[in-house]
Amino acid sequence: MRFLHAAVLFSALLHGSSAFAVPSPAALQKLHQEEAESYRIYRDEAHTQPLELRAKPVFNWTNVVGEHPQYGHLYVWTLGGRPEAIGTMFSTQTTDTRKRKLVHEFHTLSTAKLFPVTPATSAYRWEPQKGIRFDLAEEAPFVAESAGQRLTQMRGVARSFAAETRSPQKKNWQLRLLTTPLLQYQPDSGEVLEGAIFAMVSSAGTDPELLLVIEARHPAGDEKSWRWHTAAVRFSDVDIIVQRNGKPLWSSLEDSELHAEIKNQYTLIETRDKTYMCYQARIIDELPDEGPQATRRER
Repeated sequence: MRFLHAAVLFSALLHGSSAFAVPSPAALQKLHQEEAESYRIYRDEAHTQPLELRAKPVFNWTNVVGEHPQYGHLYVWTLGGRPEAIGTMFSTQTTDTRKRKLVHEFHTLSTAKLFPVTPATSAYRWEPQKGIRFDLAEEAPFVAESAGQRLTQMRGVARSFAAETRSPQKKNWQLRLLTTPLLQYQPDSGEVLEGAIFAMVSSAGTDPELLLVIEARHPAGDEKSWRWHTAAVRFSDVDIIVQRNGKPLWSSLEDSELHAEIKNQYTLIETRDKTYMCYQARIIDELPDEGPQATRRER
């Protein structure tokens, strides 16, 4: 739910009274891929450690929100095989059906401060002020030896989370876990043995609202053993309440640092530290109708 707070099922595309063309999935992915490629993200201020954009999106989503559907692709930037930043490039037709709105949404996944270079065409700049923090999953089992067992363990840790979102209109959505990770990785460095990113989505759509990053890291003061660590980060414009093992973990309703403020007539949403940011980057001419490949929506 980005920039609007109601969603309906994809079958809603079939209802209405007049039609306009929706670009083909291939055309939309090409557009969003180019948007992702326009960013340069570095792990150091001197720009000597560039992050690498994965060649393909790790997730595609569609939300039919209000009058115009939203189509998004989720991208990951890595360093040494570990994801350091994640971002959605999505777009939707404006009220002027000749125009398309491009929206960029980011959250840092780095434990250090990142230094992105936002393209000059964007109306806003993503400038996270710090990295994320991992917490030891104390009740989780010790990290297994085989990759297959570790995946089972990570899924188990992910299932220990529960979350809900709450809109400014006080409407709640219970989030559900997608048990297939968006990304599973074994980095090159000795900091992380293995990790995975899971998404939690609402019943209102398929775009991620909360991201769970689960990694086998060294516990404090121990550089030999591995223990599971977790970070739950927002990927939504609304308030989020997170629990783990039935106990409160964090709530953006109670912690102003975790709250995402809506600014500039809903064209900018950001947390105070800018670790999370979602913004209208620009408006372009609508993509051409590609004939029989284009979907038509009745309205």
